[in-house]
Amino acid sequence: MSEPTLKSRRRPNVETTIVAVGDVRFGDGSYPVIAGPAVVESEEQILAAGAIVAEAGGSMLRAGTYRAENSPYTFKGLGDEGVWLLEKAGFESGLPTITEALEPGNLEFIAQHIDVLEIGPDNMQNFVLLRAAGATGKPVMLHRGQSATIDEWLMAAEYVLAEGNDDVILCERGSRTFDPRTSETVDISAVPVTQQITHLPVVIDPAPAKGDPEFIAPLALAGRSVGADGLLVAVHPNPEAALAGNGSQLGPDAFLALMDSLGIPMLRDEIDRIDRQLVKLIARRLHSSVEIARIKAVEGISLRSPDREAELIEEARDDARSLGIDPEYAADLMDLVLRYSRDAQHRALEEAPGQPAGTSR
Repeated sequence: MSEPTLKSRRRPNVETTIVAVGDVRFGDGSYPVIAGPAVVESEEQILAAGAIVAEAGGSMLRAGTYRAENSPYTFKGLGDEGVWLLEKAGFESGLPTITEALEPGNLEFIAQHIDVLEIGPDNMQNFVLLRAAGATGKPVMLHRGQSATIDEWLMAAEYVLAEGNDDVILCERGSRTFDPRTSETVDISAVPVTQQITHLPVVIDPAPAKGDPEFIAPLALAGRSVGADGLLVAVHPNPEAALAGNGSQLGPDAFLALMDSLGIPMLRDEIDRIDRQLVKLIARRLHSSVEIARIKAVEGISLRSPDREAELIEEARDDARSLGIDPEYAADLMDLVLRYSRDAQHRALEEAPGQPAGTSR
């Protein structure tokens, strides 16, 4: 019996899979930053964290909601309440959200409120959990286990893919080594090696087990240099007062410094997100314009209004002046939008012979 073709493996002429989470893209050449505290501690804390991440240019808000710790006496998170609070913080900050799922019983509730499901390193080979996560249809971020080979990591991803869920993001967060000073530090070389084998995007989590925020910035820059598809970093409004985490959570100033050090790539990511929003807005406008043309055609109302077009163009000039943009640049853009609207309306009204065409609402 022949071996099945593994869905995670890169094949000739197959590009890297782009996983879309709202306006964020993993695998398109950008370097989105996922950031947030190790765990949701309170409404005040997670709302503050969301504001910090958004203002610094982060792409997604991450926080633990259910926690599995070595000691039964440490803070375990707020559970369902933490999920609600993370959802609220994501809404208020305008950021997609991600949290770790520990068992299949939590998945349905998390999937209803959170944008991405995270499978931590300790659950990398929890195949029941992997199947259940894949079945939700939500994007899944799969961490590499501390002692797992790359092949074992990719085979774990197969359990999600086998459920018909192609939105899998791999996270390299460190392997166990012989030296306690570097144990579980992110393996930079694993990023390009993994990308040669799989079409799935690979992000990094540069959080060493010993907990030293000073290591995070150089490792984040190294990850970007070798072509990682994103960064995951722990950020807390007040790290010294954190209830969980291993001491590697960045404070607001340190996170802002990290984002500044990433420089141009972050600005490019922001431009990419804005461009995608522009396309969505243009599509919505075009749809409404065509619907208005159809209604007017049915009611026998004159479609094109040159005065209205002139008014829209002049309004664009006025808005541009108030925003410090060249008014003629804005006028040219509006003229282009109006001309394309006319073309789209012509095409739509061709299905109704004898109806007037040519409006540009």
